[in-house]
Amino acid sequence: MEQTRPSLPIEMRLLEAAIDQFGREGLDGASTRKIAAAAATTMSAITYHYGGKEGLYLAAARYIAEQIGQRMAPALAASEAGVVRGAGPDAATKALLTLMDRFVEVMTDPESERWARFIVREQMDPTEAFDTIFATMGVVTHRIVALVEALAEGRCDATEVRLRVLAIIGQALVFRTARSSLLRLIGWREIHADGVAAIQRVVRAHTLAIVHCSFREADQ
Repeated sequence: MEQTRPSLPIEMRLLEAAIDQFGREGLDGASTRKIAAAAATTMSAITYHYGGKEGLYLAAARYIAEQIGQRMAPALAASEAGVVRGAGPDAATKALLTLMDRFVEVMTDPESERWARFIVREQMDPTEAFDTIFATMGVVTHRIVALVEALAEGRCDATEVRLRVLAIIGQALVFRTARSSLLRLIGWREIHADGVAAIQRVVRAHTLAIVHCSFREADQ
């Protein structure tokens, strides 16, 4: 494990170390001794600040949710116009693509790597922490649902809309969860600004295809 930044308060050093360790090893496999060592503090600090290992795990989930929420907040606010009654398909489409552009930025940011490990574990084997994470991720997901429903205009049932939304979100997530394959396949050493823009163009095109394909199928 890498050492956390020494300039941070102990609580934050513990959170950073815990997110990394929990993401790699899970709640059961994570070592509080390693977490404390990476945070340059003692094991008793975990109990003092977080009440123990489980408390630290839930605090890590809250921190991840807060960070993602803060980064998505401007795009969520901008997307509000797309779900206002009478906004029209152009406004809904613009809002949907704005949300996905920002989501790609968050998912390709190096800082999200540790968060993603933690979240993927919770997706595969959810604990109490999943409720905390989904409370934030769900806000984004439900906004996308509302936008797709506005564009569908009743041509898709609720289940179909939500399946399409998960497909839309999943295509952006893969650029984080399959980052190593991305770099190897394309020959990049890192995901630079031009790479992020290229990913956004692909995600935009696929998002429009997923949405409009669902409408064409419903009309047939």
